[in-house]
Amino acid sequence: MTKNRLFAATAALCVAFTAVLSSGAVAAADEPGEGPSYVALGDSRASGPFVNAPSHRSFCLRSADKNYPAQLAKLIDASTFTDVTCAAAKPKHVIDTPQFVGTGYAPPQIEALAPDTELVTLSIGGGGSNHMPVSVRCAIPAPGLDSGCRNNPVAERLAVEGIDKMRAEVDATVAAIVDKAPDAEVYIVGHGGSVGLRSCWPNMPVSEEDVVWLHDYFERFNQIYVDAAEKYDAHYVDIAKAAVEGGHDACAPTGERWFEGVIPQAAAEPAHPNELAMTAIAEMVAADMAVR
Repeated sequence: MTKNRLFAATAALCVAFTAVLSSGAVAAADEPGEGPSYVALGDSRASGPFVNAPSHRSFCLRSADKNYPAQLAKLIDASTFTDVTCAAAKPKHVIDTPQFVGTGYAPPQIEALAPDTELVTLSIGGGGSNHMPVSVRCAIPAPGLDSGCRNNPVAERLAVEGIDKMRAEVDATVAAIVDKAPDAEVYIVGHGGSVGLRSCWPNMPVSEEDVVWLHDYFERFNQIYVDAAEKYDAHYVDIAKAAVEGGHDACAPTGERWFEGVIPQAAAEPAHPNELAMTAIAEMVAADMAVR
């Protein structure tokens, strides 16, 4: 299927799927769809730990039916769907290194791709980054305090070093994907979303002054994905911008919050997307496919 035919078909299928949802009828999961063959790669931001905990069947903590790969597969009526996302995966676990998952090893995720794969989504880069040591330097133990991480040279050094390190690893990951599935449309989902431009102790335990710097750190980190998408003719999904500008960061009230904070108030891992974010990512990808 050519790219033009793929996206034309997806546009029609998205409309049809909306009609099916309205009628309450959904095609059986074991019936092949008419959309693209789809493989989901990545870490916990894609697998969705605890979003649907009863569905977890391994330490990869995939939330069947509720993580964004599963929701996207339904939206586009994927002809085949393979989800090999896994919590704690690093770029090397996508490319060439088996990942230990508690009771055994998951093979390198890229093995799920084939030359005729038509759609790939990727969420990677948190594991092995400096997100944690950078964020910890901004944390405050009580409201009204200020850690001053925005002026902390160690925090800035960690930010720069982590971005430089992950830029090379993400680039290698995307290069391997397009080499293994040269005709696939590749969507790279960015980081951030939990950290907006406001603080809300204890869920976002950062001062009002530092939270702006921490938000900027994630914007700088996301440039990794922007650059990789441009270099390899892939597509960047800026979920952080959609979450922050729409008021869906970790400080948003229940029902409007897409990303949890330090203390989750909905089913999700701390500082990770909840079900609403998973739905938003799936809809953003499907919408982009429909107009191409």
